[in-house]
Amino acid sequence: MCGNETHTDTIPICPNCARTERALSYVPKIHEGFEKIGGDGKFKCRLCSNECGFDDFGLCRLRVVKDGKLVSLTSSKKAVLYAYEDPLPTNCCNAWFCEGSKLKGTNLAVFYYGCNFNCLFCQNWSHKNVSEGWVVDVEEMVERAMNERVKCICHFGGSPEPQLPFAIEFSRETLKRRDVMICWEWNGAGKESLAIKASKLSHESGGTVKFDLKAWNPYLHMILTGRSNEQTLKNFERIFDKYPDVLSATTLLVPYYVDEREIEGIAKFLADLSRDIPYSLLIFHPDYRLSDLPITPRSQVKRCYEVARKYLNRVNIGNKFLLAYAPL
Repeated sequence: MCGNETHTDTIPICPNCARTERALSYVPKIHEGFEKIGGDGKFKCRLCSNECGFDDFGLCRLRVVKDGKLVSLTSSKKAVLYAYEDPLPTNCCNAWFCEGSKLKGTNLAVFYYGCNFNCLFCQNWSHKNVSEGWVVDVEEMVERAMNERVKCICHFGGSPEPQLPFAIEFSRETLKRRDVMICWEWNGAGKESLAIKASKLSHESGGTVKFDLKAWNPYLHMILTGRSNEQTLKNFERIFDKYPDVLSATTLLVPYYVDEREIEGIAKFLADLSRDIPYSLLIFHPDYRLSDLPITPRSQVKRCYEVARKYLNRVNIGNKFLLAYAPL
């Protein structure tokens, strides 16, 4: 658009042009199925901000059409996931401040297949292989959580938004039987009422709600994820109004694209709510469709950290070990 070079074959425009309204014309070319968002298909889904309209399958591929009928692979009673236990402290993004990391025991990590975003830099892109997930029911997962060594449950993925009815039901049933921390790692663009219910469970159990804020500029956010960040920011504010104690945020420092301008916008947004919201800047490593980018340059990390510290009291750098392999 401007004559400058892009940094990756996947994104055909430079970081500056990706922040302009003209970038929107490139989004459907980069993100397959973009037309389903708020689409006019025969079948509708209201579980996240996409509000997919489709005749074949939703963007998360958890709701499909077979023989002219809508079939959902997930509900409040069943889910498609993979679960395992991690010894505490884990490599959780919130481990640097979460009280759960001081406990002895394990974290029951629940990885949900399907996602409502299509991040070009996804570090867990195997969530797209929905057919590889376990199909489980609520009672089966509750039984797994009954082991006394399990001190916390982390719902992540993908992102749990397309399967929030199940995740909420599973968490509620578990809390009826024993005390355990309920935590969420998500993009935050789920249905507002469900996001509030999920956050209430974290508030009651001493858990955390971690929003992965991908970018601040709305056009760049669309380029990188194929989705708007409007519902994400709205949900963050709504949860802060009700349960400010549970919130934290992270941002992956995508080389050259998610720079200090993006971090300043996000940090200002957080600081307007509270300067004490924990915020972690994550070092990028090449993966998925941005595998031709380098690890986040050290100079970019430094600039981002310094600007975040201008607005927030609790700023962390995650994946620090990658800096040993990063360019200057």
